Amino acid sequence: MRHITAILILAASLAAQTAREVTEFTIFKRSEAVKILPGVEIALKNADAAKQRFAIDVTVDGHKIERKDMDIRVPFYFVVGDNTQPHELVVLKVGADQIVGRISAPK
Repeated sequence: MRHITAILILAASLAAQTAREVTEFTIFKRSEAVKILPGVEIALKNADAAKQRFAIDVTVDGHKIERKDMDIRVPFYFVVGDNTQPHELVVLKVGADQIVGRISAPK
C-alpha cells in the first residue's frame, strides 16, 4: 500500500512540474519590441512568407537574443528569471511582415 501512495505522490508532483500556460501572439514588423509576458519582449526583424522563415529579437530580463533565419514550428527555449524550467517559443505561421505563434511557460 505504501508503494501505491508513493507512486501517486510522485505522479502528482510530475504533473505539477509539467503544467504549462500557453500564450498565443501575433507580431507585426515595427521598430519597437512587443511585450508578450512579464520579462519577455519580441521584435520581428524580417519575415519571408514564401520560404516561411523569419528573424526576431527576443529580450529576456533585459538581455537581447538575436535569432536569424529561423524556420516555423522549430521551438526556441529560454529561461526567464529564477525559473529552472524553460519557456518555449514556437512560430506557427509567417505572413507578409508578421508572425503568429505561441509561448508555453511553466505555471
